[in-house]
Amino acid sequence: MKKPTFRTAMIITVLTVLALYGYGCRLIFNGVETYTRDAQATYGGEPAMALIALVEDESASFEKRNSAIWALGQLGDKRALLALHKLDTGEIQNPPYDSTAYIVQYSVEKAISQINRFSIVRWMYRWLD
Repeated sequence: MKKPTFRTAMIITVLTVLALYGYGCRLIFNGVETYTRDAQATYGGEPAMALIALVEDESASFEKRNSAIWALGQLGDKRALLALHKLDTGEIQNPPYDSTAYIVQYSVEKAISQINRFSIVRWMYRWLD
């Protein structure tokens, strides 16, 4: 069997990386879409506002609220910052985190950080309504 050329190997590598990137983006999008749809079913409105309402709803489960925090970080909507800052207690929590028992501070801080910086996957959320 003939050994592939460097150019062929690079093309295969680039195509593999692009395929994996696309697959990863799709998985992230599906998660954000699922949490957004659930929030919209209960609170209505546009994606970010429904997720903010869920995060602020103290009667909602911690698991749902933590999922909404993650989704808000992915969306990157600056309107979420006020609600997230209210949840940021600065408390040190040690892993493993239990997203079913309390608001995970690491997630809150990460979502705030994601909103305040550039994200290469944020372009795909324009299709959420």
